[in-house]
Amino acid sequence: MTPSPARWEKRRRWAVVATLAVLLVSSPSILTALAPAGAATDPGKLRALVLDSAGKPYQGYAESVGSLALPELPNLGAVTALFSMRTPMRVWYAGPDRYRVDILGTAGEHDVYRLPDGEYTWDYGDNTLTELIGDPGVRLPRGGDLLPPELARRVLRAARGDPVSALPGRNVAGVAAAGFRVVPADPDTTIGRVDVWTDPATGVAVRVELTARGQETPILVTEFQQLDQATPVVEAPRPVLGSGFTVASAPDVADTLGAYSQVPLPARLAGRSVTSSDFGGVQGAALYGSGLASFVVIAVPRTVANAASDAAGKAGAVQAKLAAGSVVQLSITPLSLGIVRSSVSRRSYLLAGTVTPAVLKSVADELSRLRRSGP
Repeated sequence: MTPSPARWEKRRRWAVVATLAVLLVSSPSILTALAPAGAATDPGKLRALVLDSAGKPYQGYAESVGSLALPELPNLGAVTALFSMRTPMRVWYAGPDRYRVDILGTAGEHDVYRLPDGEYTWDYGDNTLTELIGDPGVRLPRGGDLLPPELARRVLRAARGDPVSALPGRNVAGVAAAGFRVVPADPDTTIGRVDVWTDPATGVAVRVELTARGQETPILVTEFQQLDQATPVVEAPRPVLGSGFTVASAPDVADTLGAYSQVPLPARLAGRSVTSSDFGGVQGAALYGSGLASFVVIAVPRTVANAASDAAGKAGAVQAKLAAGSVVQLSITPLSLGIVRSSVSRRSYLLAGTVTPAVLKSVADELSRLRRSGP
């Protein structure tokens, strides 16, 4: 029996409704597009809210995606991976001294617990809980630093004096977020812009984009996929039956790179003053410059410099002669890297920063001419 035209029309309508329902349920991006975006808000007030948001609680799931093709520098494989691949993270943040961040990867899960009485890490691959002793002045970057609220505060603290402008709002993880853009004023920085979207009520950043100067596509994007701004319960991890437990010193920059703690560094390099002469409490490491046009200098053993030069060479680095030595330079926008060997002091230095290669070469030239004093 052939259905009547009226029945065909009824079936067609229901098919359309069913198709739309399937699309809406299966595609979060469509739901996000239909959700309301945040209204335009004064960008200066938004920046102040984000900077003042460290005490605001949240929990959820976020992902960061980096596109920097960094070389495998000595002892820094886990750090370079953060900026060159996708990093899935779950977070429970009750405050600056009470949070948990789980880094989810194909090789296993790595969790960091921060509590008022100390810090712990849990490695599912090794089935080991580790209590970290000590609090290094400067530690190496880790996954939790790329969470939108954390990254936004770090970047904005460095760029306090740079101009901001409003961006169109967008919906992120159910938040009608308001946006603003920071454009660094210093012409020597390789950072072109920083775009931040945040909850205008709490200042909790929900999406951050970093774009290099002269490029249109961001080199780092971090965004919440799920977010609940309720205060989570964060307790100390408990070892399970059969797991291991260790106690270790909290790793810092000096330990990882083998920095020479007794090597003095100058008060100025390339016309930029030192802003941290005891970077991480180590005399042989210093931070120069201000804002987003900063660079780090670390005096390292020759073995570390050689390994770094080999890794940089495989990534396309170029070696150049200096007034009193040589430098191996590698530019991976927006990062500029350098390995300096001085023929005067017979010392080596690692350089890294978001400054132009020309600035870093000037730094390398000055370091190569430093006379040896001390060990």
